[in-house]
Amino acid sequence: MAEPMSLLGPAVGLVLLIYVGFCFAKGGTHVKGKGWMTKEEAPKTYIFSQVLYIILANSMIFGEFLAKIFR
Repeated sequence: MAEPMSLLGPAVGLVLLIYVGFCFAKGGTHVKGKGWMTKEEAPKTYIFSQVLYIILANSMIFGEFLAKIFR
């Protein structure tokens, strides 16, 4: 059985992927100091944040699994 703390990373990663899907569906992202902006208003920020969130989420979900494989 997995330890409760070892499930926290994948759970947060899943929530982050859900947020990526929400941003994709709504066509925007939250920008610090400016609030919600559409991808037309801030295309570079939208793309950067989507890629960053996907990388972080995948590392949180699969990071421990990959660490066990490559040990």
